[in-house]
Amino acid sequence: MTTSVCMGIYNGAAYLEEQLESIRSQTKPPDEVILCDDGSRDAGMELARAFIDRHGLQDSWKLYRNPERKGYPGNFYHAMSLCTMDVVFLADQDDIWADRKMESLCEILETHPEARCVCCKFGLIDSRGRDIHSLMQPTVSHGTGRVRTVSIGDVFYKCEWPGMVLAYRRDWFREKTEGRKPEAAFRIPHDLMVCALAAEDHGFLQLDRELAYHRRHDSNAGGEEHRLGRLLNRKRKLGEIETYIRLLDAFREGQILTTEEAGEALEEKRAVMGERYEALRSGRITGVMANAWRRRGMVRPATVICDLILCFGRDSGE
Repeated sequence: MTTSVCMGIYNGAAYLEEQLESIRSQTKPPDEVILCDDGSRDAGMELARAFIDRHGLQDSWKLYRNPERKGYPGNFYHAMSLCTMDVVFLADQDDIWADRKMESLCEILETHPEARCVCCKFGLIDSRGRDIHSLMQPTVSHGTGRVRTVSIGDVFYKCEWPGMVLAYRRDWFREKTEGRKPEAAFRIPHDLMVCALAAEDHGFLQLDRELAYHRRHDSNAGGEEHRLGRLLNRKRKLGEIETYIRLLDAFREGQILTTEEAGEALEEKRAVMGERYEALRSGRITGVMANAWRRRGMVRPATVICDLILCFGRDSGE
């Protein structure tokens, strides 16, 4: 089983070398690394080239620079298309991998032929590499090493699988995405696309082991946040919900999901997010509570707590 690692780079020089080293130091080294720079204005391109030269990786590590900016999803889809190995690992420019991440996930793929995509659990670190905790913390690893199947409902209920925890079968993804409408598909982040398609095929498996560390800082491409002062901001939260609704609409427009089960999960989540948006925009606590109760199987408790606090007027953004 051969492996590719692909990474989109954009103004990520501050943390890039630490991530590249965690990839190079894997107990199962990648057979191929694809790095695509999307027109960075910092020294990231030069840093990556120097890293490759310093470690003699020119035969297997390839560095590309897009002649025109493709944007965050487009750059990753392009990098993914350049991969040639059996399994593709997605990597972000500012995270850190445990040294057995690739070996452990490949073992799952080898022992579970039904798996289309596998993932591990992850921890959060700050700009200095220190552990952090958040109100919207990802599911904690118990270190059992057990494997569970992630359903399409799980993917939409709690989207907590960033690209840096994922590895997927390249041939499967290529076949699965043939004929999709690219104008809609490219609006969907690459990691959400992989997760949803694998879950639709009942082939998305999660390993209960923490093998990666997601860095949160002021320049995250996905706009993630862990600080309460920014999380509890109604204007920001409404913007996040609007963005997610547009992604769900892109699934619809591109006819990305084809099974009845996946379609129902998508429509239910679309309805939930629309109702949540209206309840939060109204600022009425009764509206938030009524929506949370009506959709209690589709709304996380932490989400309800955040929305209630926002409706109490404690958000600093207004």
